[in-house]
Amino acid sequence: MLRAGAIRLHWSLLLGALLFCAAQPRPLLLGGYALLLAAHVLGHLLATAGTRLHVGGVMLHALGGELLGEGDVSPARRSFIALSGVLAQLALLVMALQVTLPADLHEAFTRRNGVMLLLNLVPLKPLDGAQAWRLPRRLLAARRSRFRPAVPSPRQVQKDVADLLSRIRR
Repeated sequence: MLRAGAIRLHWSLLLGALLFCAAQPRPLLLGGYALLLAAHVLGHLLATAGTRLHVGGVMLHALGGELLGEGDVSPARRSFIALSGVLAQLALLVMALQVTLPADLHEAFTRRNGVMLLLNLVPLKPLDGAQAWRLPRRLLAARRSRFRPAVPSPRQVQKDVADLLSRIRR
């Protein structure tokens, strides 16, 4: 692993670039790959806005990247953050279909981006699909929990009873 400030480069990045360029490292294909990775990570980063996550760095790897930091978010938000990298790639794909680009850049942003996008959606860790596909179920669970009364834990009940008894005894 190579470090450049807050950015960490995983060894798979070289393999990803080689596969992405089909062993023909043309400048615009490589540039397109770098821009795809940047868009992917930016998608994750934008999805953390307004959360308690403190992003301290980024790990770039063959299929995108992941945020490094501290903090916790709800399971539904975690799924949304995972999905946001893929959504950023999708936005780039749609944009590339609307504008005229040089052939290699068009290829990078459409067909090869589509392959990376689909690979990222495979529901296996550490790919984004492992979290992203849980989003509908997690949103439904969050919605249901809003309508259920909160049930205190046994430890909280013990503490509340002890507090009440101590007030009564005074």
